[in-house]
Amino acid sequence: MEWLLNTTKQMKHKWEEVGVNVCDRTVRNRLKEMGFQYRKAKRKPALTPKHKRTRLQWAKERQSWTVDDWMKVVFINYNHH
Repeated sequence: MEWLLNTTKQMKHKWEEVGVNVCDRTVRNRLKEMGFQYRKAKRKPALTPKHKRTRLQWAKERQSWTVDDWMKVVFINYNHH
């Protein structure tokens, strides 16, 4: 069921490859009829110059860290559902 991960545009192109001409809206409508929900991906804001400088500084400060140093770090993604 890898097709579930496709965007409607990708699905449209796959149909066109086999000779079926269909628009994005039609793909979304048919998926909705099948019980699927259409969601537009959220756009993340671009990094500001300050963000870039801060990230670079953080990376440079840890450039000499060893694997043992990194083993002590715990990364938590609070935004993951």
